[in-house]
Amino acid sequence: MKLFWINGELDMKIKASKMDVIWSYVGTIFSLSSGFILLPFILIFLNNDQVGMWYIFLAINGLVNLFDFGFNSTFARNIAYAWSGATEVSKMGAKFSHSSKVNYRLLKVLITTSKTLYGFISLIAFLFVSTIGTLYMLHISKDLVGYDHIVAWTIFCISLFLNLYMGYFAALLRGVGAISIINRATIFSKLSQLLISIILLALNFNLVALSIGFLTNGLVLRYLCRYGFYNYKKMNEHLAAIQEPVTKSDIKKSIRIVSYNAFRDGLVALSNYLTTQASSIIASLFFTLAQTGVYSISLQFANAVSNISASMIFAYHPTLQSAYVNKDSDTERNVISKGLSVLYALSLIGTIAVIVVAFPVLHIIKPDKVFSTPIFIGLSIYTFLWQQQSCSAAYISNTNRVPYMPAFVVSSICGVLLTLIITKFMNIGIWSLIIGPLIVQGLYNNWKWTHVVMQRLNTTLLVTLKNGYHYWIKTLIGKLKTNS
Repeated sequence: MKLFWINGELDMKIKASKMDVIWSYVGTIFSLSSGFILLPFILIFLNNDQVGMWYIFLAINGLVNLFDFGFNSTFARNIAYAWSGATEVSKMGAKFSHSSKVNYRLLKVLITTSKTLYGFISLIAFLFVSTIGTLYMLHISKDLVGYDHIVAWTIFCISLFLNLYMGYFAALLRGVGAISIINRATIFSKLSQLLISIILLALNFNLVALSIGFLTNGLVLRYLCRYGFYNYKKMNEHLAAIQEPVTKSDIKKSIRIVSYNAFRDGLVALSNYLTTQASSIIASLFFTLAQTGVYSISLQFANAVSNISASMIFAYHPTLQSAYVNKDSDTERNVISKGLSVLYALSLIGTIAVIVVAFPVLHIIKPDKVFSTPIFIGLSIYTFLWQQQSCSAAYISNTNRVPYMPAFVVSSICGVLLTLIITKFMNIGIWSLIIGPLIVQGLYNNWKWTHVVMQRLNTTLLVTLKNGYHYWIKTLIGKLKTNS
């Protein structure tokens, strides 16, 4: 994050540096690739049913994250406002400051509020997974022999509780624009997960190995994020200098404010889960655990390609939030054009790479695993369109408004219902998990919110992509001339 001096005072406008973007790519790529590094070991040491169980564990992890119910992104947004000099946050937007000096008093209130809320949320989530979640796991694993999956599930439940309880530190770091800290923490935590999981898999701990690795990842990540936040720009000293205590009245007022849009963000998160990860749970109800495993691996690759492709946009998200606070439309247009152009290019390149390289390698490792290229292409198209609408929605949310929430919720529910109908009455196998949501999302969300963004920026998608590629070509030519 770049800092500026205005009239002798430190200006905390958030401007993502090249290193922030680089770390965002490195962190995202490493986070996703660590799953693929672990995948061959999973296929070697686990049988097909255990592989399917593990991916259902991960799908439930996505479900548990919904208990955050939008507070993570809402806190990140309001932290960005306070860091960029907002004098006060409100249900719709924020009151802006001309000086852009950090409002540490407001920052302290938001941090205290997040601690209080996340303690309550994580407890409710743990009660859910330890009861209803356990009954579901016992149902789908009734044919498995032994107790390894029960032990693994118990450890996984503890991990889910701890991850959710400490999860707000990542939101705080995103809010102040400390993207590089999050990504460095992600790299170290994923390395620890890989090391522990591979060693324990080799020692024949099966699913328990993966659950312990998952627990290790969460503990390391949350510790490093907490340490990084309080040591960022002397944060601990600045917060300690605020003598005025945070009262219960402050917390209640803050909860009322952030809950207004957090509720809407939470419904959006729920709809996103239904349109992406819920398909693995649906698959477990209609197909075998082995089939569910193959589908989930294909979905993992498709999501990885789309997430890596969108890394630049999300790396610049604090910059976009700060640009909105400071009414800097030029910065908004430049960032969006660069980000979307990269999203399109890397989505195509990544999809081809998976088909040409990844699937053949996995087939060598596990010959009985058969991956369908047409199904993967269908998943890739779907996840690309979903990622584009998500990036557009994230940009719109910078205004502290969530107008897309009703459409996201309705479409996700309709998508699940159509998927269930197609799965039940049409004999097209795994394709039912793709066609249902693809039809529903394509009717409205896939194009609507990108169109809204282009209107707000007074441009078009074609012009935006053209400007983005023009920037990258010009930058590349400049680099080549410099090196020559």
